Amino acid sequence: MRQGNPDPASSSLTTENPTESIEIKKAELLHVLAEQEKKQEEGISRDQLALKKRLLSWRTLVPLVVVIVALIIFLQLARIDPQKTWSAISNANPWLFLCAFGIYYLSIGLRALRWRLLLQNVGFTKANGVSLPGFWKTAEIIYISFFANALVPAKLGDLYRAYLLRQEIGVSTTRSFGTVLAERLLDLTVLLLLFIPALIISLHENLPEQLKISLEILLAVVIAGIAGLYILKRAREPIARLIPLRFREHYYHFHEGTLGSFRRVPTLSAFTVGVWLCEALRFFFVALSLKLIGGDLVHILAATIFIGLGEALLTIIPATGGGIGLVEGGMLAMIALFYHGPNAINLTAAAILLDRAISLFSVQILGFLVFLLAFGRKTVKRSFNDQKS
Repeated sequence: MRQGNPDPASSSLTTENPTESIEIKKAELLHVLAEQEKKQEEGISRDQLALKKRLLSWRTLVPLVVVIVALIIFLQLARIDPQKTWSAISNANPWLFLCAFGIYYLSIGLRALRWRLLLQNVGFTKANGVSLPGFWKTAEIIYISFFANALVPAKLGDLYRAYLLRQEIGVSTTRSFGTVLAERLLDLTVLLLLFIPALIISLHENLPEQLKISLEILLAVVIAGIAGLYILKRAREPIARLIPLRFREHYYHFHEGTLGSFRRVPTLSAFTVGVWLCEALRFFFVALSLKLIGGDLVHILAATIFIGLGEALLTIIPATGGGIGLVEGGMLAMIALFYHGPNAINLTAAAILLDRAISLFSVQILGFLVFLLAFGRKTVKRSFNDQKS
């Protein structure tokens, strides 16, 4: 029986490139896995990141009430005169206060540049199909996370930042959160490297025993963090086997986000030093505006760096939103090491209020406005897309 020529169409199907077929199937599988991960992360995020629910939770309110009551009792015992405190605030140099305000918000810009670098380090680049938000959008996300941290304890804003990034560009929340943790370890390391010399220069031999103990604890935390990263790197798979299968993908993303962040370390270190110098110089300008600390410029600079960075270290304790109560009490004790002049308690109270007006109250007020604008834009955009479709 005579056979005809094979049909060209069927010939093209039978000679299909097997490599292309494998790549197509691989891409489809990756898409399915990504969709599954997205659904899992959406569920986690909604449960963990409900700001209103967290703000009204007893875990937020009870510590806050206890700390505020203790602070009020202390202020009454210290005999702070509200009129004299207000007089000190009203006589502060407004230009130096504006310098303090401006330099604090300069640190937000440096944080945005640093976080973009960390995200690029873990593969969030255009070459990998990811377009990171621009500088201003990144700064907005960081500022909203600061707003969340200023309201609720447990550093919820750090996780919220990773969630907002996923909402913006659809990347893994766990990998993004890994970059935030890497950033925190960088912060703590640089903080101590700046804080300890400032402490030695400003206090010399008059170092209180409580501060020595605090420094030892902080050094232990940094060493533990570095050791944890080393263990995470060396024991990636043994740790993975201990994690339930449904959470293992999140673990791998977290692993990549944390360890993958530590590239281009000199640039990251420069940004981090810049961030914490801004934080320290904020209190430097506040102190100058009130003429709080006397002596030569080196002594004033060392003392204010010590107080400003000490304040930052106190905010690490996740007991209350924005460290309310703990930070004020700690600042009172630190300033008392350097200023014993007339009207000391009221001038100290004025310095704390001016400093917290920048680092806490402005974040709560302006952060709320930025939060409303950001989510208002998102709601309008979503409704427009729904109408269009």
